[in-house]
This record gives sequence, C-alpha cells and structure tokens, in this order.
Amino acid sequence: MPRGMPGFGWRFGGGHYYTDESVPASKVEAELKEVLSKATKGHTWTDGRGVKHIEIVVDNEIVGNLWKEDVDLPSLKLGSYWSAPMGTKAELETDNEVVGMIWLRV
Repeated sequence: MPRGMPGFGWRFGGGHYYTDESVPASKVEAELKEVLSKATKGHTWTDGRGVKHIEIVVDNEIVGNLWKEDVDLPSLKLGSYWSAPMGTKAELETDNEVVGMIWLRV
C-alpha cells in the first residue's frame, strides 16, 4: 500500500479539498514515533453507530483516537497519511489493520 500521496498536500478550493505538496514519509514516521512515545490513552466513548473510540492524549491535548482498546501505542505503525492545513493526518496500523487516526504537526 502506498504511503501518502506523492505530490499531494490538502488545500481548499472550489468546494473540495485537494493537494499540491506532500511531506516525506520518513519525516511523518519520525514525528509519529516521537508523539506515540509520549502518548497515553484517554477517555473511551461509543458513537451513535456503536463504534468505540479511545482518545490518544499528549500533554493534555487529544491528538487522535483508536478504535481498538488492546493496542500498545508505541507499537503502532504509520499507514496512509495526507497533509492538511494544520498538519498531517495519519492512519495508525497494527498487523496491517487500521486501528485509529492521529494528527501530527509536520
């Protein structure tokens, strides 16, 4: 599976978000590793469709969420990611399964 989308970085225009720049995977992976080393699991809640969410918290700030409770945060791997106006949003994977999402400041 490709990581990120080369040449892409989200920007709003014409009613859609589109991209024109990307962040190198090595930079995103390094930031993810650093963030997850400091992260803890926060509150757990269930949405209206019955999906469980577990907050990922760093310095009292929610930076993402998990959908699987039994995941060791530092063991998570980078899945697909995309640039957004305020950073990078990345999928969190374990055993080739997406188990959450996180915002990174890269």
